[in-house]
Amino acid sequence: MTAARARNALLLLAIGGIALVAVTAATSASKPPALKNGGTLTIGLAEDPDAIDPTLARTFVGRMIFMHMCEKLYDIDSHLNIVPQLAAAMPKFSTNKKTVTIKLRTGLKFNDGTTLDAAAVKQSLDRHKTLARSARASELAPVSSVETQGNNTVILHLTNRYAPITAQLADRAGMVMSPKALNDLGANFATNPVCVGPFMFKDRQAGDHITLVKSPYYYAKSKVHLDSIVFKIITDPSARSQNLRAHSINVEDRIPSTELQGIAHDSSLRVAKSVSIGYQGITINIGNKNGLNKTYENIGTTFARSAELRQAFELALDRKLINKVVFGGTQQPGCFPFPPASPYFAATKGIKCHLTASVAAAKAAFKKSGANAPVDVHLTIGTDPIQARLGALIQSEEKAIGFNVILDPTEFTTALNRADAGNFATFAVGWSGRVDPDGNFYQFVNTKGSQNDSGYSNAGVDKATNQARAVLKLSRRVAFYHSALVQVAKDLPLIYLYYPINRFGVAKSVGGVNIYGDGLIRAQFAGFKKGT
Repeated sequence: MTAARARNALLLLAIGGIALVAVTAATSASKPPALKNGGTLTIGLAEDPDAIDPTLARTFVGRMIFMHMCEKLYDIDSHLNIVPQLAAAMPKFSTNKKTVTIKLRTGLKFNDGTTLDAAAVKQSLDRHKTLARSARASELAPVSSVETQGNNTVILHLTNRYAPITAQLADRAGMVMSPKALNDLGANFATNPVCVGPFMFKDRQAGDHITLVKSPYYYAKSKVHLDSIVFKIITDPSARSQNLRAHSINVEDRIPSTELQGIAHDSSLRVAKSVSIGYQGITINIGNKNGLNKTYENIGTTFARSAELRQAFELALDRKLINKVVFGGTQQPGCFPFPPASPYFAATKGIKCHLTASVAAAKAAFKKSGANAPVDVHLTIGTDPIQARLGALIQSEEKAIGFNVILDPTEFTTALNRADAGNFATFAVGWSGRVDPDGNFYQFVNTKGSQNDSGYSNAGVDKATNQARAVLKLSRRVAFYHSALVQVAKDLPLIYLYYPINRFGVAKSVGGVNIYGDGLIRAQFAGFKKGT
């Protein structure tokens, strides 16, 4: 265990009787630097975000954009505690926990000058639930209706107890969009998105940059130092690090392991680190033949039809070797959707985790499948050199078992769209993580999950994950997750490989940039240090 992990603590929050998990991140007790007003901060992003629309968005880097321009009903603090943001207080739950009352802050304005009120919150929540292709639909599925009470109170009616509701409202499902912008733009909201936030959208050039400028309407604009933030898209990791060292950018999203030492030894830069609450792995297309959330049926490939073949594929993967060879030992190998620091990791008890390859067992599973070698398996993977290295190692490990892994390097947003459409066989992709375990699991393995690109459908897993949403006691939720994980480990719609340890490069001339356990760059209140 690293020193950073040893400092991590676990908190169990009881909010309205609903259990939420938070993993604390180490924080500095040093006095924050004095910051001057003005200037443009440039952040180098590792990928190009998808739609800048809270209802439709799926990308990790997209969440970084939203962090600066679209506030939520709730947020998380540096310890991953859930705290009010647009809401005036934590939600109040009825005795049966099926009615949730949320009081809103007053006097807040969207970045078009219109007023935030209960009607605006209702319109956004209804849109999240019903818009075609909504990535938020399964996150809010237990919400049967949204009611307003006056201008500043929203009441959610639930079909059943729903443990993750507050956590969901602390992410994109809790983002509130301007009704005026929604009414004017409809499905084209992403072309000029308007929310409540310290910065407001200015322009986007796909594949190059997104520019945000300081909002004159923000309720705490006195805390905002920068005039603008430019998110520069630099997908090549070496180029991103070179830009940081040259100070063409001020902040680097996720330093590649190959560049870490160079940045760590640069006296003008610092490395910010956070242990992720998410995971990285491989999604396998089993039943996504017709597109996401359409009728699932087996896609008919040898690999999709045979659980034994998928078992063979998983057993051949050496997670420790992947960490060493691809990432220079900078990640944490693992086999599950919940990180070891979470109390929900107890759900994995008794389920085997092969951190090193089990070649003999892999060959035996391949033989049991009855398939004839070689079995072709296409792997959608990123376009940067590190992803190429990962793909090459997987190819080598699987070849010895009888798999011919064919790499399909694809730009990230394009890969997500193809995954949604079912146009893939396997996809090396991960998840940035959520404070409630439901956010790391349900939408990927439940038949109705809004991000179930695998097209996986199992009645037992559906029942267990639905039950885990509806109960409040930690031990009972753990038991339901255990039941689901046992079945998922047999069927393998996903193969979990490691828990990312995110490292970001920051120019020492910049202060106020924070990284929490969710891995998001927070620069809303950053600025350039006085005297620089």
